[in-house]
Amino acid sequence: MSKNIVIIGSGPAGFPCALKLKELGANVTIVEKGDFGGTCLNKGCIPSKSYLNAGYRVHSLEILKGLLKDDKALNFDTSMLSWDKIKQRKTDVILKLRNSLEKMIQMKKIEIIRGEASFKSNAEIKIKTAEGEIIKEFDYAIIATGTNPSFPPPFADFKDKLLDSDRIFDIPRVPKSLAIIGGGVIGLEFACFFNSIGTEVSVLELLPNILQGEDPMVIRALKTSFEKRGIKFHLGGKTETIEFSDGKKILNLDDKTKIEAEEILVATGRNSNLKELNLEAVKLDHNKKGLKVNDYLQTETENIYAIGDINGISLLAHSATKQGEIAAENIMGAKKTFDNNIVPKCIYTWPEAASIGLNKSEADAKGIEAKTQRTYFNFSGKALTTEAAEGFVQIVYNDSDDVIIGAQIVGQSATELIHVIAVAIKFKLKRSDMRELIYAHPTMAEAIGETLNK
Repeated sequence: MSKNIVIIGSGPAGFPCALKLKELGANVTIVEKGDFGGTCLNKGCIPSKSYLNAGYRVHSLEILKGLLKDDKALNFDTSMLSWDKIKQRKTDVILKLRNSLEKMIQMKKIEIIRGEASFKSNAEIKIKTAEGEIIKEFDYAIIATGTNPSFPPPFADFKDKLLDSDRIFDIPRVPKSLAIIGGGVIGLEFACFFNSIGTEVSVLELLPNILQGEDPMVIRALKTSFEKRGIKFHLGGKTETIEFSDGKKILNLDDKTKIEAEEILVATGRNSNLKELNLEAVKLDHNKKGLKVNDYLQTETENIYAIGDINGISLLAHSATKQGEIAAENIMGAKKTFDNNIVPKCIYTWPEAASIGLNKSEADAKGIEAKTQRTYFNFSGKALTTEAAEGFVQIVYNDSDDVIIGAQIVGQSATELIHVIAVAIKFKLKRSDMRELIYAHPTMAEAIGETLNK
């Protein structure tokens, strides 16, 4: 007898889970109250990469100027950019991907219900639709509702006057100045983009440095690169009050610094989307980080799983997709676990940055006798010929057995190169194993080989 599965949410956790369950023979229903594809497709990964690509094209014009007989012949100014066209290209990409996704789900004969879901029990779900209320029975339910932008104090009192990472994509015009609250990945990607199209950008971070938890080499490389382009950082200071005066927003910091900006973007993390689910009916507790799950992605209620951002394990789209597939297989009888150690963490600025596994400090904390090797791209033929010499490859290995346990890469194509190390970590390869590979010349990837040969 086929199992009846209800998935709440169609983002990068929900829809891959549905496809895998269907492949394994289950009856699958997806409930979605918003746009198909979740935050990643509609308000996150895809629109931000469209904007970043636009920004990088502008940035690349500076390189082109160096090849002209007269570097003033290319009389480009950021005021020539069309914000409406930048937004439209983003929208076109989203619509194309969203339509393709919905068609694929429909072709697989997976039921889609548009509406807001809430639990009646651990066997029934109530769905409010435009046409009325539906009661749906299930054998298993999967919560994949994702997260929404967080507004900590004092920003919470001014939500309607400030921007978040959902709403910033569709602002009516490019701000002349932008203060970004939060020095994490989201904040830095927007800082990089808006700086490239002519906005004066300041990044404010409560902690002593940006990119909490990242390797110090990565932090230093990105911060230095950003500062050279005019992005300002205010670290270790707390915003006490916000003022609004003559079209300006003024941030008053605890060290008496005042930051003025036309717009303020709050990028301080995300909170779980769980309020409407009536989790009391299925005896599930939660906090702002989400739902607790076991190694198999089950919640405390055995037939209910939580995947993606909602369980707080790894707030990345590719993590969500893998979790969706694992949950599907476990429901259908497997006993698979999610390995967070092989999840690439990527930053799509320029230069790009990516990391995987452990850095040296994390390895030391675990009692691992770790060592690092490093090569800089300013010695790379490919990097120099493409004017992409910023950055480095750093590989972390266990000195006791030579096994590779982590890597950090900053530079052009870092988000692609990191997958080479992902394979090494997944299959517990040694440095000696990776030295046997032949790295094409000239490529950015050969810096991995050079690093291993040091």
